[in-house]
Order: sequence, then C-alpha cells, then structure tokens
Amino acid sequence: MTTAQSDRVGAAGQASEGPRSLTRILALFDLLAQSDRRMTLAELSTALDCPKSSLLVLLRPLVEKGYLMREQDSYALGPTIFRFAQTILTNHPFETVLRGVMAELARQTGETVLFAVREGDRVVYSSVVESAQPVRYVAQTGIDRPLFCSASGLVMLAHDSPEKLDAYFRRTELTPLTANSVTDEGELRRIIAQIRKLGYSSTVGTAHADAAGFGVPVFRADGKLAGALVIGAPVERATRNKTANLAAARASADKLSMALGYRPDAPRKAMH
Repeated sequence: MTTAQSDRVGAAGQASEGPRSLTRILALFDLLAQSDRRMTLAELSTALDCPKSSLLVLLRPLVEKGYLMREQDSYALGPTIFRFAQTILTNHPFETVLRGVMAELARQTGETVLFAVREGDRVVYSSVVESAQPVRYVAQTGIDRPLFCSASGLVMLAHDSPEKLDAYFRRTELTPLTANSVTDEGELRRIIAQIRKLGYSSTVGTAHADAAGFGVPVFRADGKLAGALVIGAPVERATRNKTANLAAARASADKLSMALGYRPDAPRKAMH
C-alpha cells in the first residue's frame, strides 16, 4: 500500500535525481575540458565520485549525440560540444561576460568596478560599472592612469619580467598625482614584489586623494595577463570592507579568467 507520505518521498527522490545528473554532466564536461588526454571510465568514475553503472547511463546518450567521443573504454569531448562552444563564443563575446561579472560584483560590494588594460606605460579603463551609492568612486571609460600609482597599473607591473620592469623604471618619470603617490623606486619595487606574493594590489589615495582601489589579475588561456579587475571606493568604506571586497574581486576575476580559457594549473608565462 502506498501512503501519501511515501508518494512525496518518491517525488522528491525523482526531483533530486535530475539536478544531480545535470551536475554530474557539467562536472564531466569541465573535467574533460581540462584534461589533455582521453580518460577511462574508471578514471571518470573516481574523479566524479560516481559509480560506473550510473556514469554509463549518462555517457551513452552523450556519445550518441556527439557531445563525447568513445574509443574502447576511453572518452573525450566530441564535435557537438565544440560546435556548441563556438556558437557561444560567436554570439556572446568576452565583453558580454565581462559586463555581467562586473555588474554582479558592483551589486555584491556596492562599489564601482573597473576593468583595466595596459597600453604602453599606462593603464586604460576599458569598462566601468559605477556604484549605485550616492558617495562613490567615479571613473569614465577610456580614462588612463600611470602604471606606478594605480591599483590596476601595479598589477600590470607585478607581472612584468625583471628586464621589462627595469626598463620601465629607466624610462619613466615618477611624477606624483597626489600627496600619497609613491615615487621612490625602491619602495615601488618592494610594493610590486609584495603584489606578486599576495596576488592583489591595494592603493589608498595614490591616484585620487579620497579613493582607494583593489586590483586583481585576469589571465588569458596561455597564462599571460589579460587585464586587471579593480574595485574603486571611498577610502573609509574601502578600508572597512577590504577583506570582503578582495574575496569578491578574486572570485570574479577567476570567473573572467576561466571565460578566457585559463586554468589555475596553467603556467603564468609572464610571471617571474
């Protein structure tokens, strides 16, 4: 005899099976995308913590539809998934992903978010999402700053080779933008070394007297720097919320790096 309670349990069990299968399929695609070789059923089962029998139920239709290729007992991504990925990249370029991640980061932190790229010895804000708060850091797309006194610029310098960094200091006049701008080469080198170690930059009043910035790197698929994601905020709020803002910025930068094809275990070729 079936009770009303057992009906609910059964329905719940069926409802949970769908999301679990979907999660496993997404994890499967991510695993194979990061692998440089085919993977056996046993390897997939271990990596995904999924019994072979359950995994085979997922693999068979994916092979039939061309999302996976099977050779003996090994699996790799198939032509259908590559067509799918190419369609996404064609119709939704990186700028679309960038704006979405920046908007979410601005909503999460309540602060202005910028994406900066390097142009010679300066950084340019290629995209800006302003905070909705009345008192906020204000910046315009296209504005440029010297490398040595901006959070984004210091990220760029931290990913230069020693030779490029030496050449930069030889040709650059370290003219301050504010009373807080660091213009001593030795001190700047110490700051840059610290950024390499910590993985982020932090400035207070160096480009604008009343503003602070946190910069984190965004990487391309080859491990080279694509740009810097920056949170700009009034000094008091930035100081109070530093830990939370940095954590949010790093998570967002990781999303952007992955959208560009970067994986954390890839070598960062420009890093020395």
